[in-house]
Amino acid sequence: MLCQAGFASSTPFTGASWELVGEYPILGSNGAVQSVCATEDYIICIENFNDLTTEPDVVSAYYKNDTDADGNPVTQYSLAHQVRDADFAHANGMAYNPVTHEILVSGYSSPDASNYGCIFRLDPDTLEQKERIQLSTSYNILGIDYLPSTGGYLIQTDADGGYGFKLLDASLQIVDDWGTYPFDFYMENFQDLCVSGDLFFIFPLTMHLGIGNFIQTYSLSQKTLLADDTVDFGFSDDITINEPEGLCETNPGEFIAIVNVKKADGGRYVQFYRTRVPYLFTVSTSAAEHGSVSEGGEFSRGEEKTVSYTADEGFRLAKLSVDGLYLPVTEYPDSYTFSDIQKDHTLAVTFEPVPTATPTPTATATPTETPAITQTPEPAISKAPASSTVSFSSVASHFAAFWKSTVHAASWFRHLASAGASLFARIRKADPVFLAMPFVLLVLILLFVLRLRYVRRIRRERSRKALEHRRRTYEELVREFTEDPKDEEVSIDELLLTIDELQKEEQKNT
Repeated sequence: MLCQAGFASSTPFTGASWELVGEYPILGSNGAVQSVCATEDYIICIENFNDLTTEPDVVSAYYKNDTDADGNPVTQYSLAHQVRDADFAHANGMAYNPVTHEILVSGYSSPDASNYGCIFRLDPDTLEQKERIQLSTSYNILGIDYLPSTGGYLIQTDADGGYGFKLLDASLQIVDDWGTYPFDFYMENFQDLCVSGDLFFIFPLTMHLGIGNFIQTYSLSQKTLLADDTVDFGFSDDITINEPEGLCETNPGEFIAIVNVKKADGGRYVQFYRTRVPYLFTVSTSAAEHGSVSEGGEFSRGEEKTVSYTADEGFRLAKLSVDGLYLPVTEYPDSYTFSDIQKDHTLAVTFEPVPTATPTPTATATPTETPAITQTPEPAISKAPASSTVSFSSVASHFAAFWKSTVHAASWFRHLASAGASLFARIRKADPVFLAMPFVLLVLILLFVLRLRYVRRIRRERSRKALEHRRRTYEELVREFTEDPKDEEVSIDELLLTIDELQKEEQKNT
């Protein structure tokens, strides 16, 4: 379900309350802040430094949010940067175009005749003037604002052309002229205008009439005045003169008004007043297959809305998207709540089949005949006498070599057995090409077993002879270096010492 948000009534400023959120000194001795607009990150104002001269005006950018463009924390509505390098005539109106990322300034009156009927392009990043464009030689332009619905602009002309409104396209060509508007409200003049949806708002100038301040609400589609609402800013007692100049929408249904004030001590300031009017926001929910989602709708600022969703039988929640971001479905298995609604929201869900456990098939092993391998009993190895330590290391080295060769042979046997199993599997399929292969495999296995037994027998014989030779050698050494050759009480340590001395002596002789 998709809904359209907007004002809760056609006269949103009726009974609106205003809050002072900022105050900044006016720099020019004859200056006044004339217009305001809002970009994505800033509230931008122009102070006409001196209405009687063509001196450069002051362009100021204030933080619209509590973070800057890079996400760093800042003081909301505090001054970000300021530029004074160009004249914008009276600078009575401003409009920000988010598509072209530029600001248009309506000049209005100026001591420079070439500024008559002109607007100025302003860079919102550098706050520098880009160019001047003359729209008319028969009227000046009081107010201007951007029309998101067409990509063009709405302007208000001054008394020279008869107070009226005109719609421009993106190239600033007139596409609809309302003509001289039959205003039924007594006023001295008009300030800048502000467009929001089908409505736009103007502060009429009533500063010297003694009747207070007003804000007018018009309808674009009906081309008519909808309301004249009194405005009570709640000025402090030390303010002697005030003049509301402009209005901009910083967030849906949230507005900042700029007011020039003069205090009893002679100080001159521009003040920022904020209001939040009754506004309807939308919660949009998308239809999902294999499940249901509760409807969205329009909700007033600050309200709460819970969206529920249920999967059909055999399905489950797969994805949950809120305002374009995916949230963990385990935390919101069946509903999501939008609390303190202050903007439009979207919610979308996706369902998926519940996976079923599939039993894993058990493979039936095919019996294969594996030729038996006869284990040849190891021949007994005569133990060397205690008088020979070298014989033990020799036995260990031969055993390691024997084990390595056996393992290597076993590895080859496993490969052959694997190949044999594959061949027998093909034989079972009655493949005639491989009918003779079992006999060849059997012959190979027999040859391998015979070779293995032969190698083992040769290595054992060599080991036995080597051990016997070392045994005889060290028996002779014992008899030679022992006083009594028949003495069997010779310790291993004495024998090792004797052998070590013998080896040293042999090395000296060598």
